[in-house]
Amino acid sequence: MESVALMTCGTCFFISMHFCSRKLLQIYFPKQLTEANIYVIACRFVSGAQAVLASCVGAIIAASCNDIMKDMHWLTNAYVWFGAPYFVYDMWAMYAYYTRSHEQLFAGKSVQDKVVTFVRHNKTMVCHHILLPSILLPLILVLRENRGDFFFGVFYMIELVVPFISAREILIQMGLKSSRSYFVTSLLMVVFFFFCRLAVFPYLYFRYSLYADIPFLRVPYHIPIKCNVSCFLILAPQVYWFALMLRGLYRVFAKLSKKESQTAVTDNHFDKSHHS
Repeated sequence: MESVALMTCGTCFFISMHFCSRKLLQIYFPKQLTEANIYVIACRFVSGAQAVLASCVGAIIAASCNDIMKDMHWLTNAYVWFGAPYFVYDMWAMYAYYTRSHEQLFAGKSVQDKVVTFVRHNKTMVCHHILLPSILLPLILVLRENRGDFFFGVFYMIELVVPFISAREILIQMGLKSSRSYFVTSLLMVVFFFFCRLAVFPYLYFRYSLYADIPFLRVPYHIPIKCNVSCFLILAPQVYWFALMLRGLYRVFAKLSKKESQTAVTDNHFDKSHHS
């Protein structure tokens, strides 16, 4: 019964936040933003809020565990139930803004064809939203056997990169993709992504090596295979996305440098003309 109540609260929380965000954007930016822009920004705002909430929960859990294997915290299970509806909500939100952002692609299609088209064009993200809860929910609620809350607290904090991903997308919708703010946000996103989504795995293995008093390289052979498999399944797409982020950051930097160079040349030409 408690799990149903938490899932209901989570569903109401994410949907109501999305609805309120859209209404506020419609009120304050009626002419600057299209309907598609509003849906994207609302979706990203909710994603950022969920990430901050999950990170705070994770920090509380991790900080409370002196014994990283045996200590427990009630938030570990509670947030799983509360946050589970987010993945369903976010899939709907992405579908809603994607269909509005690509109207010509979806024009004249039935709902079923629209869903198929959306999935075909967003395979990686759809797989992420299915794979992650499919791994974490049974792992946290059943397979961990009430052990290792510290590790799951740290896992919750991998969401800390999402506010930067969301802020980057919001800047795009506001027409600021060529700005310095966009580059700084992109840089922070890559840095946080590296530490929160990649470096976190060797850190967890390192903490266990200290706890078990074994060499770091022996940890994979010392822990249950389900832990190694779960970590690999979560890590693999993160490596792929990190490579895409690095490539995107390089493009942003190159574009910004070119823009500043052109501005410098223009200013220099103006100064020479003025002195003449």
